[in-house]
Amino acid sequence: METFSVLAKAPTGISFQQIRGSLTQNGNVTKPVNVVVPKSLAKARLSSQFHGTKLRNVEFVRGESWTRRTCGVAVAFAGDGKSSQKSNDLESLKASQIKKVLDAGKVDYRDCLEKGELVKRLKDTQEFIPPSAQQLLQSYLRGEDDAELSASSVEVANPVEGWWLEAERNTVKVFQDCSPSVANITTSSTANIGLSLNPIEIPRGTGSAFVWDTDGHVVTNYHVVMNGNKAKITLADASTWEGKVIGVAKNKDLAVLKISAPAKSLKPIVVGSSQALQVGQHVLAIGNPFGLDRTLTSGIISGVGRDIRSIGGATIRGVVQTDASINPGNSGGPLLDSQGRLIGVNTAIYSPSGASAGVGFAIPVDTVRRVVNELIRKGKVSRPGLGIMCANDSQAKQLGVNGVLILGVNDNGAAAKAGLLATKRDLFGRIELGDVIVAINGNTLSRVDDLVAACDDRQIGERVRVTVKRGNMIRDVYITLQEIDE
Repeated sequence: METFSVLAKAPTGISFQQIRGSLTQNGNVTKPVNVVVPKSLAKARLSSQFHGTKLRNVEFVRGESWTRRTCGVAVAFAGDGKSSQKSNDLESLKASQIKKVLDAGKVDYRDCLEKGELVKRLKDTQEFIPPSAQQLLQSYLRGEDDAELSASSVEVANPVEGWWLEAERNTVKVFQDCSPSVANITTSSTANIGLSLNPIEIPRGTGSAFVWDTDGHVVTNYHVVMNGNKAKITLADASTWEGKVIGVAKNKDLAVLKISAPAKSLKPIVVGSSQALQVGQHVLAIGNPFGLDRTLTSGIISGVGRDIRSIGGATIRGVVQTDASINPGNSGGPLLDSQGRLIGVNTAIYSPSGASAGVGFAIPVDTVRRVVNELIRKGKVSRPGLGIMCANDSQAKQLGVNGVLILGVNDNGAAAKAGLLATKRDLFGRIELGDVIVAINGNTLSRVDDLVAACDDRQIGERVRVTVKRGNMIRDVYITLQEIDE
């Protein structure tokens, strides 16, 4: 049983059933009326009895705690000792609850170091806080905790959310939507130590990855998995799965693994496009830097069309440069646009110290899409080529060659069928230079990377015009690009 005291213009000795009707009468006596009611008729229900009734000078008391209720006309407090009783009621709240009410009311309390100061701040501002904060306060005063509030039908506004800028709201939403697609990957290898016959597992490194589809395919960097023969993938639901490498493309620094997780545990990332990216676009990176789980960093695209050297020694073209912080452990994680779509895979940083210096690189998603789909289908990556082996740029320079020098020609390959000649030695051991490729489709070549890029821009089976120099003669030959392993 609980006691509620109702102070109103009403005669003494009034019953609970007569409260509403009597309060609308004009009595001559103003004094407390004590009403004993069951707990089922607690404060909320007692207040509902007065809904729509014009009340003056009304207060409800629960034990020693006074709580204001406003129904119709504003309530005016009467008598002495009311403020201390209300303050005592606030004293029963936790400091964290008072802070949440003040947050909801947009009241600054940074200068309040003690709970008593928080209580005083709430007491001073209680009449001015908005309805959402009042509702939260009344819920706490009724003894409800945060768990009950979240499970109840009572709407409690996020106190901080009301202060967010639109960009902040979008960033929070993108992280909430996309972080379940990001996974943590740890690699290890087994080895026998000393004379022991029992192999032990040696950690090789950690990185990030993301879910590609509901079949269990997971994408990461090649350099994350290259030193280990075992990989463990930890998903957003904290479940850990053994990852089997499906295929790698070291020249693109990409790898695809597969896990046997159920489809309900897998949330594939949304794939965008990197064709129309512009410098200045807002981007977000999610990963596990330094082992810190699912960390979000943000920034802008600070450059497009960059070229970087892959772990396999080949040049990756069209790389996205960003100033979003990318640190060790971020490798293999997604770079997202402001709509939460994948636009790149974080792969490298430029840093003298090894930590983020504001220059990070991501493999463009158009390259990722092509490579990952090939690895899933075939377990390897193929690309168009001429079927030749080229001298590296330093060798060509030493020999005074300006262009791409052919060192070898694959038997029955596209170049061999077109009659291109390889470099060889004569009977006296002297070098006889082979053909030098100087242009493809009229575009001049000066480095091996130029040739690779020219072929990568085309399709297997496409016919191209290759300009070659043989001795002092320059001629054009037409070659159909063949499929070669990367």
